[in-house]
Amino acid sequence: MSHGARVPHVAMLLRNPYTHDSRVEKEAATLRDAGYSVTIVADAAPGLPEREERDGARIIRIPRRLGRVPGLRFALHDRTLAGVLASLRPDILHAHDSNALLPVGLAARRIHRPFVYDAHELWLHRPRRGHARVYHEGSRAFYAGLQRWLVPRAAAVFTVSEPIVAHLARVYRRTDVTLVPNYPVLAKRPTPAALRELVGAALPSDAPIVLHLGGMMAGRGLEQLVLALRGVPGAHLVLLGGGDAAPARSVAAGAGVGMRLHVVPPVPPSQVEAHAAAADVGVVTTQPIGLNNRYSLPNKLFQYMAAGLPVLATDFPQIREVVVGSGAGLVADTRSPERIADALSSLLADRDAAREMGERGRAAVEARYNWSTSAAALLGAYERVAARLPSG
Repeated sequence: MSHGARVPHVAMLLRNPYTHDSRVEKEAATLRDAGYSVTIVADAAPGLPEREERDGARIIRIPRRLGRVPGLRFALHDRTLAGVLASLRPDILHAHDSNALLPVGLAARRIHRPFVYDAHELWLHRPRRGHARVYHEGSRAFYAGLQRWLVPRAAAVFTVSEPIVAHLARVYRRTDVTLVPNYPVLAKRPTPAALRELVGAALPSDAPIVLHLGGMMAGRGLEQLVLALRGVPGAHLVLLGGGDAAPARSVAAGAGVGMRLHVVPPVPPSQVEAHAAAADVGVVTTQPIGLNNRYSLPNKLFQYMAAGLPVLATDFPQIREVVVGSGAGLVADTRSPERIADALSSLLADRDAAREMGERGRAAVEARYNWSTSAAALLGAYERVAARLPSG
């Protein structure tokens, strides 16, 4: 970075407490290593410090000390966040997803600084997850207007998959949307961790493990995956992550496979791939509910590949390109428990072929699907923004 003694300061905003957010962690580390100063503003949460230094970044968590009227509470908190961001006087502001856009946009306007928009997903097309329909539709209308106002004004736009790049380019008439996939940081192949010990005695020592990483929420295909166990005798399903496992447990009980479903709390990001390596198959069963799901390129897919696991994944074009293109596993119509079961049975029946798939997946991560590719794209976009900053 050719800015002489001047170190550009980036202030990021994300709307979670920033405990384990791998994308934010990777982007902050990339910018830090390239010579930027990074401050991360996040939401406060019980038990977490309001200020800390972590991995070379300053973290500031902002509590919501406001009333209980929902609309007013959110508006005032956004105003507070905008004030905090502006007070930092950064050179560049960074909005992590659409719920960070308004405070970032307001702060950028107040201090006359550029901002970038990092679309972790296709925000307006996320499935309705437990909210009332009226709330969901009202929220969608609000963010639609917000994005129409601010996305065209962003100094740079990043996102995670080619379909979302094309969508944002088309809707907001931008030809400069940058693909920054959520690939894993390349590290040496992990030694399998004690996944079976996390599960406990309910998991037989010789049972094959089907692993699903990540959040348990609507649209992830967990119910279909549970039902598929009926067609894969002996296999056990481990759900490793946070969220609501109650629907999956209910389906498992009704299908008579409750003893073969195990729910394990999240582990630190640095340990995910090691735990994955102890499984037999990694699964991505995202359902084609809305554009956000259909355009997704899940982080878990690459975590499985990095761990050397064969993969069974949803047959979306961008996922097929990775899985089939690299020979890392199989794709299937994951709306159908029967097709999931057929694919799992195939992978578990021929262990040599499955092992070769895992090896090819690992090789693809080493050659292409790793964070160095994403880091180069991120830094290229940032350099273009930084080059337009006023000197001095």
